[in-house]
Amino acid sequence: MKKNIIFAAVAAVALAFTACTEEPIIDNGGNVTPTPRVKTTADLIGTNWEYTLDLSAGIDYSELADCMDSTDLAAMLSLTFGLNFDADYAHLTFPEDVIGLNVVEDGDNYTVEEIQEMAYTYTYDASTTSGTLTGGNLDDIVVPFTYNTTTDQITIDLMIADEGDEANAMPFQLVFSRVE
Repeated sequence: MKKNIIFAAVAAVALAFTACTEEPIIDNGGNVTPTPRVKTTADLIGTNWEYTLDLSAGIDYSELADCMDSTDLAAMLSLTFGLNFDADYAHLTFPEDVIGLNVVEDGDNYTVEEIQEMAYTYTYDASTTSGTLTGGNLDDIVVPFTYNTTTDQITIDLMIADEGDEANAMPFQLVFSRVE
């Protein structure tokens, strides 16, 4: 009898710990707070994310109806970028129909090489839900990102400016959603 009670108590404690680790938190108002899926840097390893840039917004398709179907044009103007994490790098991949170019110094000359992805070293701090992507094909670039624990998305806020006109930089936000 004593062994059965101890076994039952150990089983109840083990079940309680496994049941509590990934359950959403429900407050007194009945609102569900999802459990964050990225709690540590290790939780990023093996994850895949996508960002779709829709360039078709604001286009008047009626004028283009004679030369191209609006559905085909909209599909061509929708570009999906990937962000994939392994143990060492975050890989930013370009859509199939986008060519990335990298300028490479070769002594006194420069050459251009075609690239399909950029690999960044990365850090992540779960206490601030923020991190950085460093390097890529540009040695000194540092790109900050944040992880939204509620929506399970990674956001990169960029400021886009013409060279020499940084005072008039415009914000541009990339929101990557997890791909299951």
